[in-house]
Amino acid sequence: MRVLILSFLLFTTLNGKPQWKLRIPDSSFSIQHLQFSTNAYDRENNIVYAFGRNHLFAIHLDTYHVDSIAWKSTIPLGDRFTLDKVGKRILFGLGGKEVKYAVDINTCEVTPYSNHREDEESHYAALYWNDRNQSLGYFGGYGFYSLKNWAVEYEGNGNWVTVHPNIDNCNPPKRSHSNLILGHPDKPHLYVLSGFGSCSGNQLEQECPDGKAIRNDLGVWCWLRDLFLFDYEQHTFKKIIGPHEESIDIEGIGAYDYHMNAIYIVGGRSPHIIGNKSVDDSFQNKVLRLRIGKDRAFKYVRAGTKGMKQTTWYEQYNYCAFYNPKRKSLIWFRSEGMWELLLR
Repeated sequence: MRVLILSFLLFTTLNGKPQWKLRIPDSSFSIQHLQFSTNAYDRENNIVYAFGRNHLFAIHLDTYHVDSIAWKSTIPLGDRFTLDKVGKRILFGLGGKEVKYAVDINTCEVTPYSNHREDEESHYAALYWNDRNQSLGYFGGYGFYSLKNWAVEYEGNGNWVTVHPNIDNCNPPKRSHSNLILGHPDKPHLYVLSGFGSCSGNQLEQECPDGKAIRNDLGVWCWLRDLFLFDYEQHTFKKIIGPHEESIDIEGIGAYDYHMNAIYIVGGRSPHIIGNKSVDDSFQNKVLRLRIGKDRAFKYVRAGTKGMKQTTWYEQYNYCAFYNPKRKSLIWFRSEGMWELLLR
């Protein structure tokens, strides 16, 4: 009898982990060729926005249905986009100070937002909307063989103002291609998670003394493996963990659970580290969590992945993830559809 009880308890424990559930299959809504933004999410109305196939898509997380409006412009989307929830518009454009546009989320009409300025120093900078001063900003970027860690905001009339300088203090390390993660809805907070760069931002550096290096076309970048809090009202950065945090063992998309003050890394890959004898291009269907102020390292979250495909990284190139505050769950857009993991 004791053996039977122990066996039952073991079975219950092993099968008690939360399970990822497919909410919108790709047969109903394909995310192929769509572009997502980690901060183009209206958490009040529970709608995620995405671009692709000449349409703006509104994905309703309360009802699992998708609306789409035809793109009423010949202007390409550009590198990045972000959401102005109050203004009911998406802001988009090429890197840095180059011209930005606004698209109405109800009509898909496109209008100019900022005047055009040539900018060869901020390619692939991350966009954000400052809801305190109602202005568009960008962080980081690349140009002239160097990465940046500046933050710049648009004041109007063609004026872009540097609100955080580009400095070599490693707070944070310099980078581009960042995905800015939405912070607490009542605070002027965004999170910057990992990526590739360095303290100096110099593309010609040939080593990463304190961490793991990956090659660029002229030198190396460091795999940053860090997490910083960006206060866009005070324009300051605060280190949460890293750089070179060993518990970050995949490069993935972040999502912030503000109820539990926790950052999740949802899915990802192992970068091609210099010196590694084997190259792994597989996409890892796992989740890491850091409870800010409680944990000293990211920890693996046990979750069932039945039905999820095992794919290469390239097959999930446009995936994205969010924390759904209404259901206290993680949302994961993948090649085979939209999945959800209830956290509690």
